Amino acid sequence: MAIMSGGQAVVKALMNEGIDVVFGVPGVQIMHIYDGFFNQSDIEVISCRHEQTTVYMADGYARSTGKIGVALVVPGPGAYNAGAAMSTAYATSSPVILISGQIDSNAIGKDFGALHEIENQLGFMSPVVKWNDMVNKTEAIPEIIHRAIQEVSTGRPRPVEIEIPPDLLANEQNIEFVEKEIFTPLEPDINEIANAIDINMKSKKPVIWAGGCANLSDSSGVLVELAESLNAPVITTPEGKGAIPESHALNMGTSSYGFGPSKNIIPESDVMIVIGSRLGSYRPETGSVPHENMKLININIDPTEIGKTYNADVGIVSDAKTGIQAILDILKSKNYNSNWDSSYLAETKNGYRSHLLDIAPRQVELLQSIRNVLPKDTFVISGVTNMGSWSSIALDMFEPRTFITSSYMGTLGYAFPTSLGVKVGNPSKPVISLCGDGGFMYGIGELATAVQYGINVVTVVFNNHRYGASNKDQNLRFKGRTVGTELHNPDFVQLAESFGVKGIKVNSLDESSKAIEAALDMNAPVVVEIELPSDLNFPYYICLLYTSPSPRD
Repeated sequence: MAIMSGGQAVVKALMNEGIDVVFGVPGVQIMHIYDGFFNQSDIEVISCRHEQTTVYMADGYARSTGKIGVALVVPGPGAYNAGAAMSTAYATSSPVILISGQIDSNAIGKDFGALHEIENQLGFMSPVVKWNDMVNKTEAIPEIIHRAIQEVSTGRPRPVEIEIPPDLLANEQNIEFVEKEIFTPLEPDINEIANAIDINMKSKKPVIWAGGCANLSDSSGVLVELAESLNAPVITTPEGKGAIPESHALNMGTSSYGFGPSKNIIPESDVMIVIGSRLGSYRPETGSVPHENMKLININIDPTEIGKTYNADVGIVSDAKTGIQAILDILKSKNYNSNWDSSYLAETKNGYRSHLLDIAPRQVELLQSIRNVLPKDTFVISGVTNMGSWSSIALDMFEPRTFITSSYMGTLGYAFPTSLGVKVGNPSKPVISLCGDGGFMYGIGELATAVQYGINVVTVVFNNHRYGASNKDQNLRFKGRTVGTELHNPDFVQLAESFGVKGIKVNSLDESSKAIEAALDMNAPVVVEIELPSDLNFPYYICLLYTSPSPRD
C-alpha cells in the first residue's frame, strides 16, 4: 500500500496490468492522470488530436497485436466523440479500454451545468461496450481497472469503459493494488467436441468458414492443421483474412454479402464448421447459405451467437484456437479424408479470381499490382472506400491479424488513425492504409501525430473527389439525382507536406505500385495521393441495393 493521488493510482494500476501504451487527448477532468504519467517510462503516452481517432488508434493497436488498447478522454463531448470508434471496436470484438473523465462526484446527476456535463454518460456508452462502470471512491481505482482487464481478457473481447470523477483523481489515499491475473481460455464441452468429431467422420465434403475470431484468438496454426487433416476447403470473411494464407491450396478466398467462393463451395458441402462468425453476411438470394441437408458445427466464444442466424447441430462455446485444438486432439487418431477433388477446388478458386477481374478489372489489377510490392507481413487497413471495399475480397493476405476492417459498422474515416495504432504496436513491420478522399479528411489532423511520434505509416488516398459509394448509389437508384456527394478537396500532397509528412502524387493508375514501393522505402510517414477515375465499377456491396426498391421510379 502507498499514499498517492487517484491519477497516480490509475497509472500504477495500468502498469501493474502490463499496459505499455495509452492513447489520449488531455483535458481538465483527467489532468491528474496525465500528472501520473510524469517521470515514468513503463507506459508510452501518445497524445492525439481528436477523441474519435484516439480510440481508433487504441483499436488498431489491440487488433494487430492481441494486446489491450487503452484510450483516455474527457467526459461529455470527449466521450461522445469517442462513441463512433467505440462502436467499431464493439463490432470487431476488439479489447479496448476507454478511460473517460467525469464531472465532480458531488455534481453528477444534479444538472448544474458543469463543464462537459451530460446526463447518464454510462447509459450513453452502454450499447457499444461489453461492460462499464464509474469509480465511486479513490481506493477502488485498482479494482475497477482490474475488472476492466478481466472483461476484455475473458469471453468475447469487446470494449469496456471506466469513468472517474476528477475529485477522486485529485484525492490522495492509501492505495492497495490488485495482483495481475493470468486468464486461461475456456475449455469446450467434451460432449460437444465428440459430437463434432462424429459429424465430421460421417461427412463427405466438409467446409470451414473462418470469421474474425479465427484471427483474434491466434488460431492460424491450428486452423491450417484442421483444414489439412480434413482436406476441407476454407472460406474466410473479410475479418478472417490471413488466418490461413490465401496462397494455401485449401483457402478458396474471401466471401462477403454473397460475393465470393461460398456460392460454389457451400452447395456442394454436407458439413460446415463455422469458426468465430455469426454468418451475418450471408445473402439467401445468392445460394451461399447453409442448406437443409448440411450439418452445422459452430465454434464461438460468445454463446449468444451460436444458432442466432442459422441453427447449429453442434455448438462449441470456446475461443477458436482452443476449440479447434480440442477437435484436432481427437481427430489425429482417426483415419479420415474428404471426397473433395483438388482439381475442382483449384478450378473453383481460379474461377472466382477470374470473375473478380471481369466485374472490376481496374480495381483488381491495381490491387494485385500493389500486393506485388508489399512484403508478405504488411498490415493493410482497409477503409470504407471503393478500393478498400474491393481489397476485402480481392487482395491476398498471408499472415494473421494483418488485414483490418471496420466490419459491419462500416465506419467512414477509421482507416488512417487505426493504421497509426497498428504501427505503434508493430514498429518493425510495414503498415499501409487504403483511404478514400472523404474518409481521410475525418482524421487529417493525425498527420501531426504521425510526425510527432515517428509513426511511419504509408497512407494511400484514392481521390475521386466525392463520397464515391453514396454518389454511385444516387446514380444507380436515384437516376443520377446527385446531391451532396461531390467534394472539394485540398492538394493532399501539399497538405501532407505542410505537416512534415512526405507526399507522392500519382496521376496514372499504372504508376501506383511504384509510388507505394517508393513510399515504403522512405521509412517515414508518407501520403500517396492517387487520382481515381470516377467511372470505376461500384463497390461490390452496392449490388445489394438492386434488391431494394428505388424511389420515384
